[in-house]
Amino acid sequence: MSSLLEQFLTVFEAVVQIGLVVLFASLLVRRNVIPKTGVKLISDTVITVFLPCLIFSNIVGRFEPSEFSYWWALPLSATLITIAGWGISTALFARMGPEKRELKPVAFLQNAGYFVLPIGQMMLGGEFEQFALYVFLYILANNPLLWLIGKHFLRKREQDEVFQWSQVLSPPIYANIIALFLVATGARAYLPDVVLNTATFLGEGAVPLGIFALGATLGTLDIDLRRYLKPGILVLLQKLFIMPLVVLGAMALIPWMRSDPLLVLLFVLQGASPPATSLILQSKSYSDDSERVGTITVMCYIVCVISIPFWVGLAEALFPTS
Repeated sequence: MSSLLEQFLTVFEAVVQIGLVVLFASLLVRRNVIPKTGVKLISDTVITVFLPCLIFSNIVGRFEPSEFSYWWALPLSATLITIAGWGISTALFARMGPEKRELKPVAFLQNAGYFVLPIGQMMLGGEFEQFALYVFLYILANNPLLWLIGKHFLRKREQDEVFQWSQVLSPPIYANIIALFLVATGARAYLPDVVLNTATFLGEGAVPLGIFALGATLGTLDIDLRRYLKPGILVLLQKLFIMPLVVLGAMALIPWMRSDPLLVLLFVLQGASPPATSLILQSKSYSDDSERVGTITVMCYIVCVISIPFWVGLAEALFPTS
């Protein structure tokens, strides 16, 4: 029990540190120290420059397929977990009114990168780069699914917009694909050191800037907790409690998922992570009521300060690493 409590407190401290950065950035936006018009610039800079550099440098610099022969199972796992979440939300929200269309993706599409990476960085120290590699292979499938499924649920039914690959193949995905190509073909041996070193240098800013961008995005929202408390409880139930329980069940049944302590941490964090903030951006673009998605997302980020340490501690107790 003392070990479980110790693990809980370790993760709790990491989540609280992230929460303080998020709160600080959010307050800067709400106080108009940072104008709301500048939030998109911050977010776009992270997405188009810093995060792709982190992904590229990590995969090209560290990924050895011969040492991790089941690397393809990570994007496959992301796909299967997403499908499972979709199925659960269909049953859970079956009796809800029209608003269920917007709430379903919030209940199973998690913040797979911006929230998971800093927790890993604060917990793991020297092992963070290997953990980050696992995260990038996971989001290789997760991010395209996030945009495809999110848009499917959040746009108005009467909208007839032409499909654009640019909305799915974001810069982080391009960085993933290019880096994997260089590794698979052996072309990375011919990559000048200055290119990899520059990408590594820029990538080091991705995690703190990503958390700051997350807080700034949340700071732009109009929040009405009382109005959306009831539907929010269902989303909280699935996203922060049912999904991590499903992932733990899968880990108990599939030995590979618990074969490495870093994989254990990866999967439990992916299952327990709060909703992706990109759903807020999609809601603002396609929905009549982005306030609902934004408010419930904020509720999840508040509750996860307690729920994530609980699930990580439970995973460590169920699947001890030593």
